[in-house]
Amino acid sequence: MRVPRAGRLICALSLSSVLGGDALAAQPPREASVRSAGAAIAGLSAVREGPVLLVSFRLDRALDERTWEKIESGLPTGFTYDIQLRRIRRRWFDKAVVATRLQVVAMYNALTREYLVNFKRDGELYASRVVTSQEDLERALTTFEGLPSVELADEPPGRLVLRVRAEVRTRTRLGLIPDRVHTAWAQTTPLSRVHRRISGGEEAE
Repeated sequence: MRVPRAGRLICALSLSSVLGGDALAAQPPREASVRSAGAAIAGLSAVREGPVLLVSFRLDRALDERTWEKIESGLPTGFTYDIQLRRIRRRWFDKAVVATRLQVVAMYNALTREYLVNFKRDGELYASRVVTSQEDLERALTTFEGLPSVELADEPPGRLVLRVRAEVRTRTRLGLIPDRVHTAWAQTTPLSRVHRRISGGEEAE
């Protein structure tokens, strides 16, 4: 029996929708960053103290109402900071000299009304802190002063810059594709010759 043209068109569109949905669902999580419109890294600076580069910065406008609700519900909640030292190259892309990831996660204990804040560098726990007020919690999650981040060593000539961004939340695109929302990169002015290793991390290639 011959299928009417309109029926063939409907079948084709239905099949296309099904196949398109399967292909979309099969896509791996996106690695590309999506900039957060509100949150931003501010006050980025670096000071040399002996063999160590001390890094300071803060994350502004990241603790919105939704984030506070997650924290108060007892869910582990926090931010991830990417810290990079890069060499500026005039005729090619900048090269990463050092890269490390700092994770700060808070968990609320409703019985004691305390917040446990854990600090990890490249997946390794290196510090924990207990705070009792929202003001102290916000400071622990977003403000870093004199963070010993870069171990200094002689480097070949070249201008180096330090830059930082924060992953502030995750989301799904089109209801299917996992995605990460980052701030824009904040960057220092060129540093003097130095820097090879992040404390607790590995040398970049």
